[in-house]
Amino acid sequence: MAKAKALVVKAANELEVQELEIPEIGNYEVLFHVKSCSLCTVDRRTYLGTRNYQLPFLGGHECSGIVEQVGEGVSVVKPGDKAIFTAAYCMQCDFDRRDRGTQCKHKYHGARKRAEFEGGLIGGGLSEYLRIPAWQVIKLPDDIDLDHACLTEPLACCIHSIRKARIELGDTVVVIGAGIMGYFQIKLALMRGARVIVSELDPARREMALRGGAHIAIDPSKEDAVEAVRCLTNGEGADVVINTIPTHAIWAGAIAMLAPFGRLLAYSSQDSKEPVGIDFGMVHGREIELIGTVNPSLEDNELAVKLIGYHMIDMDEVIDKKYPFRAGVEAFKAACEPGAYRVIINY
Repeated sequence: MAKAKALVVKAANELEVQELEIPEIGNYEVLFHVKSCSLCTVDRRTYLGTRNYQLPFLGGHECSGIVEQVGEGVSVVKPGDKAIFTAAYCMQCDFDRRDRGTQCKHKYHGARKRAEFEGGLIGGGLSEYLRIPAWQVIKLPDDIDLDHACLTEPLACCIHSIRKARIELGDTVVVIGAGIMGYFQIKLALMRGARVIVSELDPARREMALRGGAHIAIDPSKEDAVEAVRCLTNGEGADVVINTIPTHAIWAGAIAMLAPFGRLLAYSSQDSKEPVGIDFGMVHGREIELIGTVNPSLEDNELAVKLIGYHMIDMDEVIDKKYPFRAGVEAFKAACEPGAYRVIINY
């Protein structure tokens, strides 16, 4: 029987190529043949040992590929279609039924069924073949670049964030951090008609942000970012601040940047669980909002496919390198280099 090749994290800084059984599909399921898989933060941190997911670990949730087979009852795709798969929304819990799949009650349980694999699994796209329920599959345009399409998920995460920010024409938006997620937030905020200010330490990323359309780039190592934002807004502050940095020390300044009625988007996960001191009298008096945002909904994924398919965002800008599957170790090492955006593994 044919096998699926899988790139598995065995231990910190240790990868192993395993052969898994190609899963058999049932009714309302799709056999998904992965073609492009982007190495995201979860994959990199698990490989480096800074995230404690169950080992061995099969990652890969930023993927695109080809529909190989479809089960009885599948109508959204057919064999040969280009497609992406989403998070493992169960579509049975009350969150999924109200398009709030970011909080799906069963998504981790559902993801484990994608591959014949014993261990931790998020996404699963570092295995060549996966079993995906039809409602988690989105058909792609025939002419789309699969290396671009595999970045649907991170773009969709940022779409989710931007929609929650409720940006209006002429708003001032501060994006803290200009990695790939910051870059996408910049592009999307510009589409909403915002003036975008970026705070970023890395000069290459500041240059990239400006090239991508940001109006102003601040180096917080050389000037007080809060004072800079206030000077740029006639002392009022920003309408929206989006933090993409997982650092505890960021939050006090991010809150201080807000204008009355301002919205702070907690986009990034945090490396520290240390509480952040907040003056809720100030929250009350200035009527500011603190908004959590994580993952995308199904609709966010569909919107991301449209933006990529319409070439409204240059995805090549955030693809650093591409490696064949056999060079998976080199791909992970490249993805972990400081300043990297995304590295892609091709089957």
